[in-house]
Formats: sequence, C-alpha cells, structure tokens
Amino acid sequence: MGTNALFDTHTVRAAEAGMIAPVARWCECLHGCAPFRDALSGLAAAINGEAAAICRVSTGKGRASGSIFFDKGAGGRNGPQLERSFARSVLGSYLDKAKPGLIWYKSMSDEEADPMLDRFHSARKLVELAVIPLSSGKQHTDFLELHFATRPGAVQQALLNIISGTLVRTWTNRSPGLYAEACLKEQRTGRSAEVQAHLLSMDNPAQLSRAEYRVCVLLSKGQPAKRVQSDLGISKSTLRTHLRNIYAKTQTRNMSELVYQLVSVDTFAGQTPRRNSAA
Repeated sequence: MGTNALFDTHTVRAAEAGMIAPVARWCECLHGCAPFRDALSGLAAAINGEAAAICRVSTGKGRASGSIFFDKGAGGRNGPQLERSFARSVLGSYLDKAKPGLIWYKSMSDEEADPMLDRFHSARKLVELAVIPLSSGKQHTDFLELHFATRPGAVQQALLNIISGTLVRTWTNRSPGLYAEACLKEQRTGRSAEVQAHLLSMDNPAQLSRAEYRVCVLLSKGQPAKRVQSDLGISKSTLRTHLRNIYAKTQTRNMSELVYQLVSVDTFAGQTPRRNSAA
C-alpha cells in the first residue's frame, strides 16, 4: 500500500511538472503574448485531451456568445470538429451558479442526456467532457471545456484539480478586452473561411435553398436585381424575401457586400446550383 501510494505521488508530481509549460502558455495568452488556441492545444496535450474550448455563455439563454476552439482531429476524416459549447449539457440549471474552479464531468452529471453532445461524442469516439467554470457573472459565465477519448484516470483528474485554481486566478486577472477581441477575430476568420471562400461551392455551406442559390448565381455573373427578377420569373417582393434570407445566411448586410462575397472568389464561376431539398 505504501509503495503504491509513493508511486502515485511520484507519478502525479512528474505529470504536474509537465503542466508547467502549458500553464505558462495559458498565462501568456491571457496577456496577449500568445494565441488562445496555442494555450488550449498545450493544455489538451498535457492531459491527453482531444479537444478544448473557452466558451462565454450568456446567462439565462445558455447560448455561447463567444468561443475559441482547439480540436486535435480538425481537418482530418475523424468526424465533426468541436464548434459549440456543451457547458449547459453538463451543468444544466447550475450554469450560472457553478463555483469557478470546480470541475464538472459529463459522466457524473444528473442532467438529462443531450442528444447533440451524444452524437458529437459518438461520431468522434469521445467518452468524457470536463467543464471548468472560469468566472461567474450576471450577464455571462466563462468556461473551459475539455473532451476526452478515454475517461480521465486518477492522475489526469488530480492534474485538473491542481491547475484549476491557477486557471481561474489568471483568467480573473487577464488583460481587459483581450478575450472579446480574440472571439471577434475568430468569428471573422470563420466567416472568411467557410462562407466567403465557398459560398457557391457544391457543399453549399450557407445552406441556401435552390431559389436562393439561383439568385446568387445570377448576381455573381453581374446581373442587376431587375434582370435577376426577370430571368427567374419572380415578383419584386419575392426577390426581396430571397435577398433578406440570403443576407442572413451569408452574414452580409446589403447587396454590395453580398456581390463582393460572390465575385471575390472566381473558382466557382459557372457552377450549376446544388440540388437542395429545401423549397
């Protein structure tokens, strides 16, 4: 018993030493000296996690108002990548009451199973999610979320308990506005990569209906609105409805921004609309 205890202590201490660099990187990112994703990558690697995220969840609504993700399996054929917060799935009604630094595990949650979380974990062959509240406020709460392919063992759980207090303290003392700015940059990057570059691709990332797609194809060829209306044989009000929906789906504000998105990438010129089940 004494030998095993000594071995466990030595194992934890060795693993704890391996956390020094990731925690230091975390501190650097909170003062603008390193990207947030690098900090998440370091933490995930140190505790054998597959994906990690910092998510700001609006109190009451339970929706993320800003998130930064790291996913070890992103870009491969490993299934969907992490791109949303699952804090509410684990904390439920305690979302805005959880004590910062306390670790909540999916496997120990009393909340009803979340089908979206279950589907994501099943597709990625993940089995556990640990959620650590970093702050608690009247308007929003910030969380660190860590996904695992195997259930964290005693050493991993010990490491999370050891560093959680440091993560919370450093988060509280981070440079003002830094996280919000990083989230905005993340959103701009995501829009550029997923909508601007592929708006008329066969993957149809904006989920345009067939009619909306046809409108975009004609606009991308330089057709004015009146010509689009005439070519499609639709009324002016119907065209306005299509455009309103397209603006919302492509995150553009007006015709100028939409046309810029459509013509800024000429790779897809001349493509025919993707068949879509939407009316």
